[in-house]
Order: sequence, then structure tokens, then C-alpha cells
Amino acid sequence: MNIIKFLRAIVVVKILLLSHFVVAQSYSYDDVQKIRNEAFGNSSIREFAVQLTDVIGPRLSGGKGLHNACTWAKETLEGYNLSNAQLEPWGNFGKGWEMEKFYIAMKQPYYQPLVAVPQAWTGGTNGLQVADVVLVDASSEEMLLTYSGKLQGKVVITPFEKELEVSFEPLASRFTEEEIDKFGKSPEFRSDPDPYMLERMRKSQTYGVSRQQLKEFCEAEGALAIIENSGSFGTVRSYGDKNGRFLDELGILTIDMTHEHYARMVRLIDRGIDVSLELDVKNRLIDDYQEGVNVIAELPGADKKLKDEVVMIGAHIDSWHAGTGGNDNASGVILMMEVMRILKQSGVKLNRTVRIALWTGEEQGLLGSKGWVDKHVYNFNTNEKGPEYDKISAYYNFDYGTGRIKGIFLQDNLALKPIFQEFFEPLDDLGVSLISNRNPGSSDHVMFNRIGIPGFALIQDRIDYGRGYHTNMDTFERIQLGDLKQAAAVVATLVYQTANFPAKLSRKQLP
Repeated sequence: MNIIKFLRAIVVVKILLLSHFVVAQSYSYDDVQKIRNEAFGNSSIREFAVQLTDVIGPRLSGGKGLHNACTWAKETLEGYNLSNAQLEPWGNFGKGWEMEKFYIAMKQPYYQPLVAVPQAWTGGTNGLQVADVVLVDASSEEMLLTYSGKLQGKVVITPFEKELEVSFEPLASRFTEEEIDKFGKSPEFRSDPDPYMLERMRKSQTYGVSRQQLKEFCEAEGALAIIENSGSFGTVRSYGDKNGRFLDELGILTIDMTHEHYARMVRLIDRGIDVSLELDVKNRLIDDYQEGVNVIAELPGADKKLKDEVVMIGAHIDSWHAGTGGNDNASGVILMMEVMRILKQSGVKLNRTVRIALWTGEEQGLLGSKGWVDKHVYNFNTNEKGPEYDKISAYYNFDYGTGRIKGIFLQDNLALKPIFQEFFEPLDDLGVSLISNRNPGSSDHVMFNRIGIPGFALIQDRIDYGRGYHTNMDTFERIQLGDLKQAAAVVATLVYQTANFPAKLSRKQLP
């Protein structure tokens, strides 16, 4: 070894030792124990979950349910004596939508109720209607035109892609030892695609023509409704027209139906057997809650020099309408509210301010978080930094289901790896050890990562992630209370460590 290499080695060792010393001084085991005592001994997770799912119910953006949820969350956080609790406007959402009545059953060739859900921002039937079902070949525009003059007052369905295959996969799963081992060998490890989430992508490829073309054709022809094949085993995955919030009136009724009931109608019609349905559906647009708001509250920092800096946590509080949004995303909301309660009630010192943000409009395109970041942190139109840009140390997001936390995604920011290796040291007995450099998207942390601020998603056991999302079965029962207690202890500890770390966490270069 030459002298230059020797001196470099000494410098590297000193840096590593200093880094270890600095990180280790950012928390105490006494405080970590206080956090655990509060998380496991005085948990409010179950009460929060019942209130948000069973009592308040669905929380579709622009609707009364979401308004009630935001009001409850603000008042609950105020009850823990947090500061600056407010419903902060982020911009105009548009019109909301409410389902007032929904009944559907097969009338011929025999009577049977059907499992289905109307898509949000679609219309109704103007009372009880009996309508024949027409199987439409939408494989091309030419084929679609052959149905001109034949759809007035009819219910339209299309052939399904394939027969439903028996699933041999477990309803829920945790990371295996083999998968955990992969994290250590490959920082880019990603689990296999979830087949239930892939269903959503396939749905746009069901027809030869686009779904919008089919909708416009059926509406122009006077069809009563369109039914789409979505979900299975009595579970219906239902979304809505994301642009429906800008409508002045509702268009044709569109319904999502579980595969078993949908496919039966297709097979009957293929055999030349007439199928008719009874429908009574009443939906309406509402404009009472057009202003989009986020729920904001803070725990002020105690250090004179650092209290103006902020560690943020968040989750989206809106849901789709088919169920009560248990996994997506009541689990994240109640977790982050519980983290704020734990940090307040445990009495641990926080040098930096900790802020919770419960976002709305996430399901329509991260609207709430984008509006807040655009207003406070970084203007995406002018590419100018806002007043909060230099203050935020990190943002922790929770939107990947109810599973216990196994580690963290660094979002392509490897400079943070040694810091989280130390942060995880007192969490080892809770099973937290995995560090991946992956940059998973699809939730509100994206808005922070876009501008270089560390915005983290957490590595979690999958449980039944994807299977219940956006369905009529995404209810209280999807929430694993024990897992969320572990997650609350973990997130509270990470936030406490980040708030007391000597410096803000390292940022990626501003794009």
C-alpha cells in the first residue's frame, strides 16, 4: 500500500467513526423505550380504524364522507394539543359524486341478485328499469358500428378475455427469508408484480376500441348502462371517471361487476338465451365540497436553532367508494395520526418540528400533495423554490397496505444508507433491517422526490396488498391491527431520530 492509499484509508475510517458517533448521539434508548411503551401499551389504532372505516365510511374525493373524515382527523389531532391544526385549502377539486341508491339483479332467465358497484361520476337509471342485455363485439370501430340502432334502452356487456383461473396463491403473504436475503444481495430487488394490480392495467386493453369510444358510442345510441368485468370471488374493483369532477351532468351509467356474475351473462347469451336485468340506480353530482383541503397539524420543535426545520409524515385520507378504504388508505391515516399521538404523549424531546399532512385527491392524481408542495415548497410552473424548501429534512409516507415494516426504500439516494443502518439499530428486534435503493412511486412521496427532498416509502409485508385495494371488500377487516402497532412504533422512532439528527438528511440534486 503506497502512502496516498494509506492516508486515504485513515480518512475513510475517521469519517465512518465520526458518522457512527454522530448518528448514535441522535437518539437515546430511554426515549426509544418511551415510544414503544406508548405504541404497544396505549394504542389508539383500533379506535381510529373503526371511526374512519365503519363510522365515517367511504371517502370519495369531493364528497361528504371525505369532508367528515377531514373534520374528524383535525379535531382528533387538536384533542392531542397539537399546534396549527387546520384544514388547509390546496385548490379547486371540482364536483363530487354521491351514490344514493343501487340495485341490480338478473330477472331472466331466472332471478338472482348480482354483485356489482357503479363507477364514480357516472349516471343512473331514472327509477326502476327492466332491460335486455346485449353482448357487443367492440374489437374494432367497424364492428362497433354494426350495433347502430340496436342499443336503445339496453345494457351493454362485451366478451371477457379468458375464463377465471383457480388461484393457488395465499390470500395474504409476508416476506420470505429468501426474499429478505435478496434485499441484501441486490439493492434493486423488487418483488413480483401483483396480479391484482395488473388487472387494472389490463382493463384498458379489454376492447379493440378504447373504453371512452365504447362509452361515447353507447351513450349516443341511447343505451341504459354499460357493465364491465372487474374483480372475482364476490370482490368488485371499482374506480370512476377521474375527469368526471369537471362534468356539468352525469353521463351513461357504468357498472363494475364481479367476474362470476358477468361471465355467466356472456355464456348465456352465447347459447342464445335471453338475459334481462332489473336496475334502480340513483347517483348525483354535488358541489358542496369543491374546495380541496389537506389536514395539517404540528408538534413544535424544542431546539432554538433547529425548530424552524421540519420532519413531515403523511398519508392520503381519500378513498374510492366501493368499500370503506380500510387498506387504502385508512391504514396509513390512522398510523400517522397514531405516530403524532405517540410522540406527544411519550414526552420525547424533538429538536425539529414534526408535521403531519393527510392529503386529499390522491386517487385522482396526487392532487392534495402536489397542491401543497406547489404552494409551500416548489412551484412546478415557475421552477422557483418556496419558503419551505430549505426547511424540510424528510417526508415519510404510508400507503402500501397494512403490513408490518421491514425497512425503507431510499429512493435512489444511497448517501442515506449509513444513516438508516444506524437508525435501524434499535429497531432490529422489531424485524426492521432492509434497505433498498429502489424508487417506488404511485403515492404522495413522489412530490417530494421530484424536487430532491428525501421522501420515503417503507418496505412492508405485502399481506393482501392489491387484492382488496379499490374494492367493495376494502373494509376494517383488511387492517391488521398488530402490524400497525409495530409500524407506529417504527415510524415514531424514525421520525424522532430524524428530528434530532444533527443535520437535515442528504438530498438528491434538484432536477
